[in-house]
Amino acid sequence: MLAFIGDEEFRETLPDREELLTEAARLAGSDESLARLVELYWSLVSDDDLVGRSAQQLLETTAHHRRMAEVRAPGQVCLEIDCPDDAEGPDAASSTRVDLVCDDSPFLVDSLTGLFNRHGIDIAVFVHPIVPVRRDADGNLQEAPAAGGHAESWMHIEVQRLSDAEDIERLEAEIEVVLSDVAACVADWQAMRAKALDIAADLEGAASGAAGSNSLPVPPKDIDDTVELLRWLADDKFTFLGFRQYKLAGEGDDQALAPLAETGLGLLRKAPASPRPLSSFNADARAQIGTKRLLVITKSNARSTVHRTSFMDYIGVKTFDADGVPDGELRFLGLFTSAAYLSSVTDLPVVKRKVQDVLERSGVTLSSHSGKDLVTALETYPRDELFQARTDDLYSTSMGVLRLAGRRRLRLFARRDVYGRFYSCLVYLPRDRYNTENRQKIEAILRRRLHGKAVDYDARVTESVLARLHFVVRIDPFAEHPPVDVESIQAELADATRSWDADLALQLDHHVGEGQARTLYKQYANAYPPAYKAEHSPIDAAKDIAKLELLREAGDMELQLFRRGGDDADVHFKLYAFDQPVGLSEALPVLRDLGVRVAEERPYHIKRADGTIHLHDFGLELPGNA
Repeated sequence: MLAFIGDEEFRETLPDREELLTEAARLAGSDESLARLVELYWSLVSDDDLVGRSAQQLLETTAHHRRMAEVRAPGQVCLEIDCPDDAEGPDAASSTRVDLVCDDSPFLVDSLTGLFNRHGIDIAVFVHPIVPVRRDADGNLQEAPAAGGHAESWMHIEVQRLSDAEDIERLEAEIEVVLSDVAACVADWQAMRAKALDIAADLEGAASGAAGSNSLPVPPKDIDDTVELLRWLADDKFTFLGFRQYKLAGEGDDQALAPLAETGLGLLRKAPASPRPLSSFNADARAQIGTKRLLVITKSNARSTVHRTSFMDYIGVKTFDADGVPDGELRFLGLFTSAAYLSSVTDLPVVKRKVQDVLERSGVTLSSHSGKDLVTALETYPRDELFQARTDDLYSTSMGVLRLAGRRRLRLFARRDVYGRFYSCLVYLPRDRYNTENRQKIEAILRRRLHGKAVDYDARVTESVLARLHFVVRIDPFAEHPPVDVESIQAELADATRSWDADLALQLDHHVGEGQARTLYKQYANAYPPAYKAEHSPIDAAKDIAKLELLREAGDMELQLFRRGGDDADVHFKLYAFDQPVGLSEALPVLRDLGVRVAEERPYHIKRADGTIHLHDFGLELPGNA
């Protein structure tokens, strides 16, 4: 008798957390501070991460971390990375241990997690207690945990084993950079927020002609939008990561964009680089620098090391001289917060004006079916695109989406960044065609056709008939890029992602016309078994349907003899039988009498609504390969 093993027998028994921590505290003996620390240290760790760990091991890990934290000056980072052979835990032999002590602050966990993910380093365990400590003037640890003490972040991270000394050294350096960046952003966050509000007030004053202010050579609505945006960003809609002011210096071919010393904040507080000649910018960027466009919203060409690892959002406000000529820029780097991404498009500064323009140009009535579909298309549009795209691009794409009207077809919309650094590609495709394999095919085609260096993507799959994929294809801004043939790329994407069933529908359309094809597709779309689809093309299936349609009563039978793919040696004989399968023992004598030998036989059961058709596909060998 067979014994079946249930899933629960493969699961390791979860430990009794309270009992385990109580025992670890008891093992601390007379060291009451360590006993309290071990309970705090592991208090937020999941039960799964405690599997395989003894109370003694929990105590030793905690004691090791305390020894590492014995001396620490304010602002200092204590960091240790090693691969101990006697490490605790079920995966000790294959793990590297990272221990950290630093001042507690926002963004620590997600920034470090992002660093590990960026390098493809799997995190097995992340222990992150906030430990209140008391230290003397020299930084010596007096008590931990200490009631009312200074909050420190103690992190114990177990990752996949890193055996190369250079890899460990590189990781240690990058961790220190990330923690330094986090500290700079947190320290300067309020100053950057205040800077945004000050710029908004200055713009408002310039627009109203306040004493001592220069009038701006831009439309009033652009000033209004910029003022509203800056105040909106300061209202927790933007994670400020960097700020710096730039000025145009020199004239003619010697003109350069110079960072102003002492203006840098956050990630840009480091010593600024020397002035950058305009001749070193690509043509698209040079053209943008000279335009009288007050507000620039795009993506930076650098990924954030803080909070999220995505490319940073770039908010630029141009400055002008007394003659109304652009003479510099006030630049913010950061990340839109979740509140910004969840807001309605009618509440987003800058965006709501674009949306209103699109709705007016469309000519649709908002209460109509088309009007509601257009509003839905805009509400579900990628928020980054809404901020970055020009109104004309937004109108063209949203109307293209509206014309899809839920039809099951693939559409591509592509927009090149005004600075020439990336293409933004929206791909709409039937929801049932969206899977990892097809997404990777689309990504590979876009990378090849657009000469991309790197590709990021985001997917939105809802109850809608169509899934929406957003790809950002990074390109070489200095290379020549010919105009994008959207229709050609779109056709290639459609061919690459079309399913077997979709190709069958196309073949039926081609052979019998749309009306009859629709009827046949409904009848046979789910009739073919997976084995048949794996070994036959949709063209084969369409040809077989011509035979299957002749079978209507039990006992009906059809035959077909053919050479596959034009190969004289690849001869096949198909036998179609309605409701009554034909045994191999019945077919072989008949085929032998015809002077052929059966090399193989593949049976398929095609389940139609009115019964099952048994298809026998015989591979034949003819005498002398006749």
